[in-house]
Order: sequence, then structure tokens, then C-alpha cells
Amino acid sequence: MHEKPKLCPSAHSSFLPPALQELEEVYQDAASNVLLAICRHSWQAVAQHLETEVLTGVFPHRSLLYVMGILTSNESIFQKGEKACWEKQLAQAFLFIYYGLILQTEDNATTVRTHLRTLLDTSHQWPKQREGIALTVGLAATRHLDHVWAVLEQFGRSTRVKWSLHSFCLKVLALGRLGASTRGARTLASSGRAECLAHTSGDPTGQKSEDPKWRWVSSTILLAYGQMAVKAKAHILPWVDNILSRMVFYFHHSSWDETLKQSFLTAIFMLVGAISRNEGAHSYEFSQISELLECLMVLMEKEPQDTLCTSTRQQTIHIISSLCKLRPPLDLKRKSRLLSVCFRSVFALPLMDVLKKHTCLFLEPPNIQVLHLPNYDMGVVSVELTVLNSPDKRGHWCPMSGAQGALQIGV
Repeated sequence: MHEKPKLCPSAHSSFLPPALQELEEVYQDAASNVLLAICRHSWQAVAQHLETEVLTGVFPHRSLLYVMGILTSNESIFQKGEKACWEKQLAQAFLFIYYGLILQTEDNATTVRTHLRTLLDTSHQWPKQREGIALTVGLAATRHLDHVWAVLEQFGRSTRVKWSLHSFCLKVLALGRLGASTRGARTLASSGRAECLAHTSGDPTGQKSEDPKWRWVSSTILLAYGQMAVKAKAHILPWVDNILSRMVFYFHHSSWDETLKQSFLTAIFMLVGAISRNEGAHSYEFSQISELLECLMVLMEKEPQDTLCTSTRQQTIHIISSLCKLRPPLDLKRKSRLLSVCFRSVFALPLMDVLKKHTCLFLEPPNIQVLHLPNYDMGVVSVELTVLNSPDKRGHWCPMSGAQGALQIGV
């Protein structure tokens, strides 16, 4: 048995009477010993439990730190090759959790801002890095929402983030090509074009030779906004429109790929979930919902019509269904367009006979009927019932003829 180091008591323990402090220490020691015993049989289950409990704040942090220390220093707990797997898959995530919890308890706002900005200035190349940074930002926002927002705003205006956005460099190049009528504008165009060419390695087409460390920085920012919403809980409602406006901005201006698309949907899903869990949401009117719905309709329209197994289509329709329950209600024109886009995306999928021909050469052909029905049910039930059975801005209900019109457009 390892001798436990004498750690400083937690903030909670320092307010307890000495007898209760001693009892809590005994409890923490016993809890960590039990977890270490379980670790020898199933370290994966313990690691998952630790990660879950520390995020809720239920499990005593001193015991968790102790167990983590043993896991990373004691080779005998792991079988051959397992420790490397542990360190690669989970240790990094725990570091981001610890970092966020430390910043959460920090009283000095300047310290919080400095550390968050330093973290954001690191690499955004790998998914675990982006998710971890976002998680740290979200945990810090639990107690420092104003300061976290200010850091993300400042970071979003930084040169590195600007050059990661696809439209910025192209606009500078266009300004340089078109010229300007005034000396000041010509100077701005010239200096901007020189800076842009420096970032594009002299390629006049404006195709940037992107630094992989910064290519997906927009993904990190989107996930950070989503984590802010989740961790801030009841305090998030006044911030929803501001967060949505930033999400919409990065949707329109980022260099779009599958990574950015999934980050956008994940962030929106987290935000919508945080709103739906808030009892006060029904009393708020969110001014950015319409702009967000436009982004989601663009995603739906860009989904390939010859591909059945696309999670984007399903996620997007579920998010749209949730957004339609929020205030203010949609007007009839926007409802009609929304239905049209959703039904076109779902009902324009290939016929089952066509799908069978395309999948017959698969080693394990999927069950086409099983795959096809969820999309049909998802489109009809989630969209029609939610959108049609919600009043418009004047309190009127959308008639069924709207659905029939959308079907005619979509088929």
C-alpha cells in the first residue's frame, strides 16, 4: 500500500470543524484505496468513473489526485502496453479538467484571463486538443463567465484566427486587385496584400498554405462556446444571443470541412441542451434563432442526396426541432422554407431498389429498410409535428396545406 502524501485540504474542508475535517480525510483515503483495488481488475472503468465524477464535483478531488498519481507512476497496475493506452487516451483529458477546475477556483481575474489566452495560443491540430481546450474554457466559465467571454472575443480578433478564416485573406487580395481611388486606400490594399501573400506563400490565388496547428482553431472556439453554455447552466440565458451570433459568424467565415461541420453541430447541440434544461427559457425571446436556422438549412441543402448514412442530416433535424420550440415563434414564410428544405433532404433520398444495387457488393450489406425508415420517421415526426404544431408570431397555427406544399417541393 502506498503511503498517501499530506496534501493541503480542499476549500470545502477548510470550513469544517477539525473533527469533521478528519472524518472527511478518512473517507477520502478509503475511497481512493477502493478505487485503486478496482483498478487492478478494470482500470478503464475506474478512469471513466473518475472523469465523470470530477466534472460533477461530487467525488473528493484530493482522492482523485492521489489515484491519478498512482495510475501514472505504478506500472504493476497495468498489463503490458495498457499504460501507454491510458496516457494517450485519458491523461491529457484529465489535465484539461484539472486546469479548468483550478481556473474555476481562482479569484484573480487577470490570472484567469492570462492562463486561458496562453492555452488558446497552443496548437489546435488534434481533436483531443480542441476538445480539451474547450472543456477547460467551459469549466472556467462556471465562475468567470464575463472574463471567459472577453478572452474568446479578444482571441477571435487575433491575427492568427483572422488568417484561419477563409474570407479574410480573399477580401484583402480582392481589394489589392481592384485598386482604390485614394492614396490611403491604396496603401491599405498594398500592405494588406503583402501581408496576405506572406501567409499564402506568394500564391496569387489566395490558397493559403495553412499551418496545421491553426487550421481548425474555429472548431475549438465553437466547442468552447458550447461548453460555456453547458457549464454556466442557469446563468447562460442572457448570453445565448451573443453566443449564437458568434457561432453564426464562424459558420459563415470558417474554411469549411467535416471537422468544422461536426464542431458546429456539437456546439449548437450543447447550447440547445443547456437552454432546454433551463426552466426560465420559456420567458426569453432569442433574437438569433432565425439566423441559426438559416445556417442549419444550408447544412441540410449541402448534404449529399445519394448518401443515406449521414449523421449530419439527423443531427440537424433534431436541432431544428428543438429550436422551433423556443421564442419567438417562426413566421409562416420561414416555416414553409424550413419544411421544404427538411422534406427535400429526407424524401429525395434514393429509392430502396437503387440502394440495394449500390450496396450489394459490400462485404456486409446493410439492411436498407432499417436504414431508410429512421430518416423517414425523423423527417415526418420531428419536423412536421414540431414546426406545424407551433404558432407563428401572430399566434396563428400553420395549416396542413403547408406540409403538402413542402412535400411537393421536396419530392
